[in-house]
Amino acid sequence: MRETSVPMRASMPGRTLVEWPAHPPVFPRPGATASELAALLEAMQAGDADDVALLEQVVGWQQLVGVALAAQARAVRELVARGYDATGVLADEIASALASTRTAAQVLVSRAAGLGELPAVETALRDGAMDSRKVDAVLDELAALVVGTDALPDVAAVDAAANAVAQIAAERAGDLTPTQLRRVVRREVIAVDPAAARERSRRAVEQRRVETGWAPDGMAWVSAFVPAPDAMLVKAVLDAATEPVDAHDHRTRDQRRADVLVSIFRTIADQGALPCGTSVPGRRGARPQVQVTVAASTLLGLDENPAELAGYGPLPADVARQVAQDATWRRLLTDPLDGTLVERSTRAYRPGRVLGGHVSARDQTCTFPGCVRPAASCELDHVEPWREAPAAAAASGDPPQTRADNLQPLCKGHHDLKTKGLWKARRSVPDGGVEWTSHLGVRYLVRPQPVLSAPTSPQAGRSRVARVRDDAAP
Repeated sequence: MRETSVPMRASMPGRTLVEWPAHPPVFPRPGATASELAALLEAMQAGDADDVALLEQVVGWQQLVGVALAAQARAVRELVARGYDATGVLADEIASALASTRTAAQVLVSRAAGLGELPAVETALRDGAMDSRKVDAVLDELAALVVGTDALPDVAAVDAAANAVAQIAAERAGDLTPTQLRRVVRREVIAVDPAAARERSRRAVEQRRVETGWAPDGMAWVSAFVPAPDAMLVKAVLDAATEPVDAHDHRTRDQRRADVLVSIFRTIADQGALPCGTSVPGRRGARPQVQVTVAASTLLGLDENPAELAGYGPLPADVARQVAQDATWRRLLTDPLDGTLVERSTRAYRPGRVLGGHVSARDQTCTFPGCVRPAASCELDHVEPWREAPAAAAASGDPPQTRADNLQPLCKGHHDLKTKGLWKARRSVPDGGVEWTSHLGVRYLVRPQPVLSAPTSPQAGRSRVARVRDDAAP
């Protein structure tokens, strides 16, 4: 069968694909509504379609996603227009409703605002020339245009420049990947206001930081955002420290670099001091530590149930046992039957080290809906607000306010929301969870998480008792 080629329609400028084989293109369809796209796509039978038609369906569904995102953005803007974000808590509301992170919800709010201000970008999203990644890339780069520079002295100048660059981005988006589009927009932004670009470069140095990103299989990424000369200094030291000198060392160069980097911080944790001799201040009076929760049976090698690394999540049993061998790591053992911890209480406002450690170990993370900030780096909050108790109440035997069941870890942002009364919390009885009521009056129940969850798979944590000698050391 002879294959023919059909030119793309002229209404799709900037597309890398200039020919569509076998039949005229169906998607994208500029100006189509969600119902029109859905009806056309639903009528197509994937099993009867040729390969090109299936590829077109992928393009069509992608456009429908863009139309949906644009409609979602309009709903968010309507909530803002009705005043629900006057206190800046709409992102928390959306995050709780979608069971997503606050960061993801804030992206929705910011994207909605940007699409409302840049009609060319919204049209490109609806017409299938842009997806969410391209939209976010354009909005991120345009955020650099600010009022108060010589080139952009007022809001009108900024809006005009942003819309001009957005129009260029919309025309080029269909032919570029998100990374390529970001570079095009960045180049245009620098050209609009080069003096401001120099100032942004200076300020970027002030934003240097170190970040941690989680990975599967008990691993994580540690990355640093630093000036390029400093980055090259770190690389030079790691390269010099990992020159192969031992013929019996079979580690790769990358493995040696990682081990040297970690050894620096392990030494600091062991000694409690920086290389310059300054003591490392500990949170709540404790030295920097890593908390691994592991059942005694797993630690003794009787089973292979996973452990829990605070701030990270499940760890393989072998990794937990390796950690436990290092005396500089604090180990928290729980009863393998019920995982309970012994409560310690006080009538003082500020929890002591033991009580604070108990609450952090119990709740593991900030208790706000969806927040995963490690409890060890959170503030301790009284679920029922602290009130100075009269001496008579204390003498009568009323339960103290600073006790484990009236404490919860909250990250600073969510602690502030509760303190300001924008969100309310109360302890849920009898399950011990925390019930949150949002700014809009929606209620969310955050149930308590097991300190050490038992795997549910029939094959999980298979016993190793048969391999343990009777005279093995306990």
